[in-house]
Amino acid sequence: MKYQLQPASAVLDKNGLTISAGWAIIYNVDTKGEFSQATYQYLPVGVGLPAHAYLEAPKNVQDNQAIIHNGQQWTYPTDLRGTKIYSTETGAETTMQEVGEIPEGYTTLKPGSEFDKWDGKKWQLDKNKQHQSQVNQATTQKNQLIAEATSQISYLQDAVDSQIATEQEIQLLAEWKKYRALVNRIDVQQAPNIDWPDMPNS
Repeated sequence: MKYQLQPASAVLDKNGLTISAGWAIIYNVDTKGEFSQATYQYLPVGVGLPAHAYLEAPKNVQDNQAIIHNGQQWTYPTDLRGTKIYSTETGAETTMQEVGEIPEGYTTLKPGSEFDKWDGKKWQLDKNKQHQSQVNQATTQKNQLIAEATSQISYLQDAVDSQIATEQEIQLLAEWKKYRALVNRIDVQQAPNIDWPDMPNS
């Protein structure tokens, strides 16, 4: 043929070495075997394919699949990278980083609150856990209010004991003592349905 209107195609033998120089479409993968890109490569006689490259074309896949060469053939595993997943143990959120199915102990279902518990299929509100958290918050608040009241009472009591207290301070002392007694009576187990007493205006 006088003219060759197409670039010459490389021909490789069974050992993967070029026996007829020319161009080839090669399919490149990264160090983990995942397809990265297809390129044209000129192959001189006697050379083989570059590292991490194959002549066989992979097939097209859906967005939730990856293209991986395992050294023998192309495979198309599930690819959920970037998907938010949640620990069924703690509810903690993480993001899929690797190709493959969702790991054991995780779900794509997001818990509705920090008190949800996984029942094997869905999240259920753990009312005991929620109540214990509310009790803990109420206990902290109760301790803080008592500490503040005690501080005010200590100052006012010193003024009374030293006989330098004003009428207003004497009245405030009685109000703070009453307030501290009312706070002490609070049953934190009733949280969150607690009616906290009003703090005296000092």
